[in-house]
Amino acid sequence: MSLPFLVSCSMPEPLLFECSDGRFQLVDQMPLSPFMSGYGYLLVEKKLAAFLKQVKVERVSFSPAIVFSAATGEEFTTHVRIRVSQFFRGNELLDLDASGYRMLTLSDQYYFVSQELKAALQSSAFRYLQFSEGLSGFAAVAAYPLIQRDALRRP
Repeated sequence: MSLPFLVSCSMPEPLLFECSDGRFQLVDQMPLSPFMSGYGYLLVEKKLAAFLKQVKVERVSFSPAIVFSAATGEEFTTHVRIRVSQFFRGNELLDLDASGYRMLTLSDQYYFVSQELKAALQSSAFRYLQFSEGLSGFAAVAAYPLIQRDALRRP
């Protein structure tokens, strides 16, 4: 049995807040990333969403997303929201069915892919995606957005 791979983005990700109207407000005034995840959401660029639809990833749904900047009033429709319906807890990692093209979520905040989906993504044009097996890179990935934001705020 193979472990799923934590998927994250090598580019800085702004922090988003989901509003009651379904839009996502930029908390950090920085450029959008092609892959943005946080508690309760996963937004990806349209090209990546189309790829995931094409390979028929199991137990996911797709819907248009709107990201807006309260500071500038701009709205962006460049992303798709992905809802992953296969949840797991950290102590269930070794018992997961991670065969085929699958996405899974831990705590509705961290997203994992099966070995087959990882291979397909790595052979595609999505070079900004990075992967770590199981929970091996979990602490670093969980802290990475905070480190990125700190570095961007320094003079």
